[in-house]
Amino acid sequence: MNFSQKLGIFCLIIITTVYIYFSFFSKEGFHLPQKNYETPAVNINDVPSPENEEPLDENEKKQEIKTVKIYVTDAKGKLRSVNRKCDTSLEKSCFTFAIKELISAPTQWEKNKGLSSEVPSNTKILSVREGSNNILIDLSPAFESGGGAESTYIRVRQLIKTSQANTNLPVFLYINGRQADVIGGEGIMIKQPLSERSLDD
Repeated sequence: MNFSQKLGIFCLIIITTVYIYFSFFSKEGFHLPQKNYETPAVNINDVPSPENEEPLDENEKKQEIKTVKIYVTDAKGKLRSVNRKCDTSLEKSCFTFAIKELISAPTQWEKNKGLSSEVPSNTKILSVREGSNNILIDLSPAFESGGGAESTYIRVRQLIKTSQANTNLPVFLYINGRQADVIGGEGIMIKQPLSERSLDD
């Protein structure tokens, strides 16, 4: 072994001894110098929202489906109720929706089942005014035209039962802006507000 090799071994022994001493016998051990980094304060209002999160629309209406009843006639001329689905996010009033559905009834499926309506197909809704104490339905003159006394009687009953099925408020029938106390060419008397006794003599 030459001198250089002996010197290298000696240096290695010295370095190893120093490392062992400071690692196992020194209380302080080895410490690398550290810098103190301060964590910056973050304002939560400055944190951006996730890009895929859409803002809520305060005017967005919550969808709710309500069932309304309208009355049509069966093959024997008796009144039968059928259901309609009222989407409250689309309709301002489910009562008005029910009256619209009554005027346009029956559907093709209902026709195939033998259901029909005595309400003339050319009847128009002039207005439905819903107040806190009553409701006023104004229909076009076509509602009281044609079909004879029996047909007129049945269509009024369809309107009465549809109204009562969808509100507890008093409902008044108007024809072309005037309260309908007498309706049809046969002069059928109607007691108002509409009720099951409106057509009683």
